[in-house]
Amino acid sequence: MRPYRESDRRQFLALNCDPQVRRYMNGALTGKAADKKFNIVLKEQVTTQGACWAITKKMKPAYIGHAYMEPSKLHPFHELGFLFLKPFWGRGYGSEAVMRLVRYYLDDVSFCGLSASVDCDNSKSICLLEKTGFNRERVAVDNDGPFFIYSIQRKHSGKRGEELKAEGK
Repeated sequence: MRPYRESDRRQFLALNCDPQVRRYMNGALTGKAADKKFNIVLKEQVTTQGACWAITKKMKPAYIGHAYMEPSKLHPFHELGFLFLKPFWGRGYGSEAVMRLVRYYLDDVSFCGLSASVDCDNSKSICLLEKTGFNRERVAVDNDGPFFIYSIQRKHSGKRGEELKAEGK
């Protein structure tokens, strides 16, 4: 993962305008809406309220997806989210990205926890969240229907990642 750059615009638009990619996220964006969203992401990638990252392959830094963390309106923990281009579905990139963000926010930044919302029919994302340690808390409903709220909490006593490493944990 890395910060966004202007050269990511075309892939970001392709990702967010794809109806299959966004079918569980209230549908595809129009080109104009996706372009506007990219301008915001590019300008405000990291704020005190949240952050966005371009997800890339390790060996060849090609853009493969998008991850974000933002305050949640439905949970006291910040919400984590992710999208991947279709050719990269089911290849482990989602698990790797989520685990990396969970470790960063819970260990290094010392958040108390993270949340995620997922459409009740999105079995792949539900599986990914459960595989990476998130627990289903409840069902919520909005204008687009029901969805699950998941969360994961820090498992240690509030110590930061570097303190745990020093203790050998």
